[in-house]
Amino acid sequence: MTRAFQLDGLRVFKVTKRIFSALIIIPPLTLLIVFGPHYTLYIMVSVAAILGLYEFYNLTLPDQGRGGKIGAVVMGTILCGVFQWASYEAVVSILGVILLILFLGYPLLSSDLSTLPNRIGVTFFGIVYIPFLLSHITLINKLPKGLIWVLLLVATVWAGDTFALIVGSLWGRHKLCPQISPKKTIEGFLGCFVGAIVSIFAFKTLFLTTLAARDAIVVGSGIALFGQLGDLSESMIKRGANVKDSGALIPGHGGMLDRLDSFLFSSPFLYYFLIYKIYAGAI
Repeated sequence: MTRAFQLDGLRVFKVTKRIFSALIIIPPLTLLIVFGPHYTLYIMVSVAAILGLYEFYNLTLPDQGRGGKIGAVVMGTILCGVFQWASYEAVVSILGVILLILFLGYPLLSSDLSTLPNRIGVTFFGIVYIPFLLSHITLINKLPKGLIWVLLLVATVWAGDTFALIVGSLWGRHKLCPQISPKKTIEGFLGCFVGAIVSIFAFKTLFLTTLAARDAIVVGSGIALFGQLGDLSESMIKRGANVKDSGALIPGHGGMLDRLDSFLFSSPFLYYFLIYKIYAGAI
């Protein structure tokens, strides 16, 4: 009984610590996005991508020199800039150029060719996995009512993660995917959907009154699903690297990559959903 009480107390403490940290971080960032210059969000996305990408390479390529990591991070930063300042078609061209640079640069700068395919593949994957996927937030911001949709995405991801954490910590009994993330539960997974749907309908009531209820459910469910998949994908990477957190940047939250994971797949989902609805004339 005493041990069970201690475990419940520890879970409550962890949940409270994470929520408290989020409440300190999210409001000023939201105010900065709303009232700052139009390029504020782009800068925030780029900084987050840079930090997340560097953490990713520390996990996946721990033996690679700092110069190679910095070079890859620079290319990822340029890709973020393309999302903000150029057309979407230019993104494909830049990705092709980045891949060509990796294929030409690594053999010239490395004497060990035995691990070359692995390093090129992981480096390119990191650029696609973090700057490319995350920069869809920048694209969302450029759409009609883009700022509202960005805030909706942030609020829905945060609400889904918070509900998942609370429900999973207090009532989670059935493991979701123990080989990847031993602590995640089916109850927490379902709690994420509840939090996301609540957040979506709050935004629908306050800011998006013309959004159909069916579309609201699709958006909320999609953000919850792809957010959880993003979380699991990052857990899989950390599992492979045998670490608990990608870093220690944020108290109670781990590194930057730990905070980005839910956005990596959910932001492209929301962007392409909105593009489909815009072309269909439904938004």
